[in-house]
Amino acid sequence: MYYWNQDNFKGLKDIAERYSAKNDYEAFANYCFLKEKGLRKQAHIAIEDFISLTKRKSIEEQREIARELVSLSYFNKDVHQLIPHQLHQFLIVILKDWAEKETGDVNPYRWLGYLCRDLDFYEKAIIISPTDEISIIELAKGTLNNVDYQTHHLSETRFIGEIEDARISLESACKLIEKLEPGQIRDSLHERYNYFKRLIDTWEEYKKEQRETSFPEWCKTKGENFNFWTIVYYNK
Repeated sequence: MYYWNQDNFKGLKDIAERYSAKNDYEAFANYCFLKEKGLRKQAHIAIEDFISLTKRKSIEEQREIARELVSLSYFNKDVHQLIPHQLHQFLIVILKDWAEKETGDVNPYRWLGYLCRDLDFYEKAIIISPTDEISIIELAKGTLNNVDYQTHHLSETRFIGEIEDARISLESACKLIEKLEPGQIRDSLHERYNYFKRLIDTWEEYKKEQRETSFPEWCKTKGENFNFWTIVYYNK
């Protein structure tokens, strides 16, 4: 699992210091330095310079820069404003062109999944490379998030969508999780899967009994402990 050994940086300054010594990334490092100091206008100019310089490079060099920066962002999610909007859009253009011209390469699909927050790209990546762990992890997370959305109004005794759809999503997530090597991430995802499965099983049991009490109240009487969302409605 090559990517678990990548550096995790503390912030923009650390990244700037590391990348200032890398060829082709000097302008990007300058952006990080300026952004860390709060110099917005200068940082904007620096990132535009970086994009302009990158556009002059070969397709292969552009792809490597895109892969490097999206990977950097993925493994340093706590570093805010690392990839500003204009760079984000530029990287998407590179990756989409890459995916279109190199249909058998998993890299553009995996990183498009991350940048675009689109599970379809992760699914395509797994078709190309069934063992691509980043794509498996993110697709499993996204599938479980869909179940989370369907169940987030159970605090009001209301299920969004169809139970069967939620169970299909859970089954898909379970199959993805089983592909992962044993470890903390697999354990964490499996725990989420078990939680949602138990929540849906309990909901179906509640529906069969057709009680007048609310679902959260009924769960308490059964000794079931779920983390129900707090729903806030605002008047227009």
